[in-house]
Amino acid sequence: MKRTNATTVAGPEAVPYQVSPAASTAAGERRPANLWYTGQAGPYPLETVAEFLDELSPPALAEPWDNAGLLSACPGASVARVLVALDLTATVLHEAMAWNADLLVCYHPPIFQPIKTLVPQPNAPCGNALLAHAAGIWIYSPHTALDTASGGTNDALAAALNLNVTGNMRPSHAGEPHLKLVTFIPENEVEKVADAVFLAGAGRVGQNSRYHHCSFRTPGTGTFFGEESTHPTVGEAGRMEFVREVRFETVLPVRLADAVVAALRTSHPYEEPAFDLLVMYTPPDATGTGKIAHVKLALQELAQQCKTRLGLLQVQVVGEPSRHIETVALIAGSAGRLALDGGDHPQPDCLITGELKHHDMLAYKAAGIATICLGHGSSELPVLHRLRERLTERFSSLEIRVSTAHAEPFTMV
Repeated sequence: MKRTNATTVAGPEAVPYQVSPAASTAAGERRPANLWYTGQAGPYPLETVAEFLDELSPPALAEPWDNAGLLSACPGASVARVLVALDLTATVLHEAMAWNADLLVCYHPPIFQPIKTLVPQPNAPCGNALLAHAAGIWIYSPHTALDTASGGTNDALAAALNLNVTGNMRPSHAGEPHLKLVTFIPENEVEKVADAVFLAGAGRVGQNSRYHHCSFRTPGTGTFFGEESTHPTVGEAGRMEFVREVRFETVLPVRLADAVVAALRTSHPYEEPAFDLLVMYTPPDATGTGKIAHVKLALQELAQQCKTRLGLLQVQVVGEPSRHIETVALIAGSAGRLALDGGDHPQPDCLITGELKHHDMLAYKAAGIATICLGHGSSELPVLHRLRERLTERFSSLEIRVSTAHAEPFTMV
């Protein structure tokens, strides 16, 4: 096998692929865009594309055990070609390199378990991710953040199955819990205190905290009477004082409360600054785990609709084929036992998911919930096309492909 300027993916199905000299240059150097890209507005900064993907699948929505977001990058990198795939297999890597892709949006994170060794071989932990990085192909993984996001994995599956979603199985309160800080500051000291609490992490709002230094300020009059033992910054001890102050309000994550209060106390001119921390209630939004849809079909008819709409030869069904189904829970991938209690809805008649363990199937059957298993990857494929559509809408000059290399890892014999 000729190996000049080439890297070989070893393993059961060895696949040679070519690394262009420009692709293997020092970090930060990119292949000449004019050799393979003719768009008017591209290439785009990787950071810009990643920020948009964060909007579609906010990392704060990911499960605590997950590793979602931008996993591989290089400062100053640009993107003109994006390959969207489920998994970073050797075949997908070959496809990405043969097409000269810059960014691989890989639904399942190829960097997941703790890494103990760095070996750029496909059969090594994270080996394909290392090979991709060496070739200048950066990696973004949305995974469970996209599952929970509005318009994400489960919405895409419902649309592909022609099912009308009526709500989330388990609505979420997007983002982490926040507090509102209210304090009162002499007019000429406001900016000093504001800068301190902002530096400590307060004042960030919006999806992914894209707005910062946010506050509301109202002028007013503060009063106090300091006893003889006090040392007021304004006025004198032993008499009633009226001080022009500003009511200053801002927000902060609960986890930063101690740091923000410490910054307030340190920067505030008063011995005992008055402040309140108010709990903020975040109502459920369009995000959530799983979707609820309503149909009027027999279980056999619903299973056939799933097969037809997704182009599947077979699906796994547990339940009486003639059973009438009205309420359906959809959880792409592996549902586990999430649908057993129905979440915020009554128990569904049927669960549509990618796969279930043997004992989970038995648990659903015992609970009177029919199940349809589509195949893990088959249930997640629809969202790849939705990602391509959304990226195309936002970045008109990007060249975007959905990988053709996906296949379930097993065959039926």
